[in-house]
Amino acid sequence: MGDRLADALQMLERGESRTFKSIPPEPTGTVRLDVTESAGTVVKQWFVILESGTARVRRPDSETPRPEPDAVLRTDNDTFDRLVRGEERFVPLFFRNALVVEGHLGLVHMLATVLFAGPPTGHHPRDFVHEEAGA
Repeated sequence: MGDRLADALQMLERGESRTFKSIPPEPTGTVRLDVTESAGTVVKQWFVILESGTARVRRPDSETPRPEPDAVLRTDNDTFDRLVRGEERFVPLFFRNALVVEGHLGLVHMLATVLFAGPPTGHHPRDFVHEEAGA
Protein backbone atom coordinates (compact mmCIF):
# COMPACT_ATOMS: atom_id res chain seq x y z
CA MET A 1 0.00 0.00 0.00
CA GLY A 2 1.45 3.36 -1.02
CA ASP A 3 2.03 6.26 1.33
CA ARG A 4 1.09 9.01 -1.13
CA LEU A 5 -2.21 9.73 0.61
CA ALA A 6 -0.52 9.82 4.01
CA ASP A 7 2.11 12.24 2.66
CA ALA A 8 -0.58 14.47 1.13
CA LEU A 9 -2.50 14.48 4.42
CA GLN A 10 0.66 15.48 6.32
CA MET A 11 1.17 18.38 3.89
CA LEU A 12 -2.45 19.43 4.39
CA GLU A 13 -2.06 19.39 8.16
CA ARG A 14 1.00 21.65 7.83
CA GLY A 15 -1.23 24.08 5.93
CA GLU A 16 0.23 23.30 2.52
CA SER A 17 -2.41 23.06 -0.20
CA ARG A 18 -1.75 21.99 -3.77
CA THR A 19 -4.27 24.46 -5.19
CA PHE A 20 -4.82 27.28 -2.68
CA LYS A 21 -2.43 29.59 -0.85
CA SER A 22 -4.33 28.63 2.30
CA ILE A 23 -7.14 26.30 3.23
CA PRO A 24 -10.49 28.09 2.78
CA PRO A 25 -12.24 28.85 6.10
CA GLU A 26 -15.55 27.36 4.94
CA PRO A 27 -17.04 24.81 4.97
CA THR A 28 -16.04 23.24 8.27
CA GLY A 29 -16.55 19.69 9.48
CA THR A 30 -15.04 16.23 9.65
CA VAL A 31 -14.41 13.97 6.65
CA ARG A 32 -13.56 10.31 7.09
CA LEU A 33 -11.37 8.87 4.33
CA ASP A 34 -11.83 5.13 3.89
CA VAL A 35 -9.20 3.28 1.87
CA THR A 36 -10.57 -0.02 0.59
CA GLU A 37 -9.14 -3.10 -1.05
CA SER A 38 -10.64 -4.52 -4.23
CA ALA A 39 -13.35 -6.45 -2.35
CA GLY A 40 -14.55 -3.20 -0.76
CA THR A 41 -13.24 -3.97 2.72
CA VAL A 42 -11.96 -0.86 4.53
CA VAL A 43 -8.27 -1.34 5.37
CA LYS A 44 -7.26 2.20 6.44
CA GLN A 45 -9.08 5.24 7.75
CA TRP A 46 -8.21 8.84 8.36
CA PHE A 47 -10.29 11.62 9.87
CA VAL A 48 -9.70 15.12 8.51
CA ILE A 49 -11.14 17.87 10.70
CA LEU A 50 -11.47 21.16 8.82
CA GLU A 51 -12.22 24.34 10.74
CA SER A 52 -11.33 28.00 10.36
CA GLY A 53 -8.87 27.40 7.53
CA THR A 54 -6.91 24.66 9.32
CA ALA A 55 -6.81 20.90 8.97
CA ARG A 56 -6.15 18.27 11.61
CA VAL A 57 -5.57 14.68 10.52
CA ARG A 58 -6.23 11.78 12.86
CA ARG A 59 -5.89 8.02 12.49
CA PRO A 60 -8.37 6.06 14.59
CA ASP A 61 -6.91 4.10 17.47
CA SER A 62 -8.20 2.40 20.58
CA GLU A 63 -7.18 5.25 22.89
CA THR A 64 -9.05 8.15 21.32
CA PRO A 65 -12.72 8.20 20.39
CA ARG A 66 -13.56 8.37 16.72
CA PRO A 67 -15.04 11.72 15.72
CA GLU A 68 -18.47 11.61 14.11
CA PRO A 69 -17.88 12.43 10.42
CA ASP A 70 -20.01 14.91 8.51
CA ALA A 71 -18.99 13.10 5.32
CA VAL A 72 -17.21 9.96 4.15
CA LEU A 73 -15.01 9.58 1.05
CA ARG A 74 -14.38 5.93 0.16
CA THR A 75 -12.32 4.40 -2.63
CA ASP A 76 -9.43 2.03 -3.18
CA ASN A 77 -5.77 2.85 -2.59
CA ASP A 78 -4.91 2.99 -6.31
CA THR A 79 -7.60 5.61 -6.93
CA PHE A 80 -6.38 7.70 -3.97
CA ASP A 81 -2.82 7.45 -5.37
CA ARG A 82 -3.95 8.61 -8.83
CA LEU A 83 -5.82 11.54 -7.22
CA VAL A 84 -2.76 12.56 -5.20
CA ARG A 85 -0.49 12.34 -8.28
CA GLY A 86 -2.94 14.43 -10.31
CA GLU A 87 -3.66 11.66 -12.80
CA GLU A 88 -7.38 11.67 -11.97
CA ARG A 89 -9.83 14.36 -10.91
CA PHE A 90 -12.38 14.10 -8.13
CA VAL A 91 -15.53 15.13 -10.03
CA PRO A 92 -15.18 12.71 -12.98
CA LEU A 93 -14.43 9.86 -10.56
CA PHE A 94 -17.49 10.81 -8.53
CA PHE A 95 -19.75 10.74 -11.59
CA ARG A 96 -18.26 7.41 -12.74
CA ASN A 97 -18.95 5.94 -9.25
CA ALA A 98 -15.24 5.16 -8.89
CA LEU A 99 -15.43 6.66 -5.41
CA VAL A 100 -18.25 6.95 -2.92
CA VAL A 101 -19.28 10.07 -1.04
CA GLU A 102 -21.70 9.92 1.85
CA GLY A 103 -22.91 12.99 3.69
CA HIS A 104 -21.83 16.59 3.03
CA LEU A 105 -20.72 16.58 -0.63
CA GLY A 106 -19.56 20.23 -0.52
CA LEU A 107 -17.22 19.48 2.37
CA VAL A 108 -15.71 16.48 0.56
CA HIS A 109 -15.33 18.46 -2.68
CA MET A 110 -13.53 21.29 -0.86
CA LEU A 111 -11.22 18.77 0.82
CA ALA A 112 -10.53 17.10 -2.53
CA THR A 113 -9.76 20.50 -4.07
CA VAL A 114 -7.11 21.35 -1.46
CA LEU A 115 -5.77 17.81 -0.98
CA PHE A 116 -5.43 16.42 -4.49
CA ALA A 117 -3.31 17.92 -7.24
CA GLY A 118 -4.83 18.74 -10.60
CA PRO A 119 -3.53 17.22 -13.81
CA PRO A 120 0.20 17.90 -14.28
CA THR A 121 -0.46 19.83 -17.50
CA GLY A 122 -3.64 21.52 -16.28
CA HIS A 123 -3.99 25.29 -16.26
CA HIS A 124 -6.54 27.48 -14.60
CA PRO A 125 -8.46 29.37 -17.34
CA ARG A 126 -7.39 32.75 -15.89
CA ASP A 127 -3.72 31.74 -16.03
CA PHE A 128 -4.15 30.66 -19.64
CA VAL A 129 -5.72 34.04 -20.58
CA HIS A 130 -2.90 35.91 -18.83
CA GLU A 131 -0.29 33.83 -20.67
CA GLU A 132 -1.99 34.46 -24.01
CA ALA A 133 -2.36 38.20 -23.36
CA GLY A 134 1.32 38.50 -22.46
CA ALA A 135 2.48 36.73 -25.60
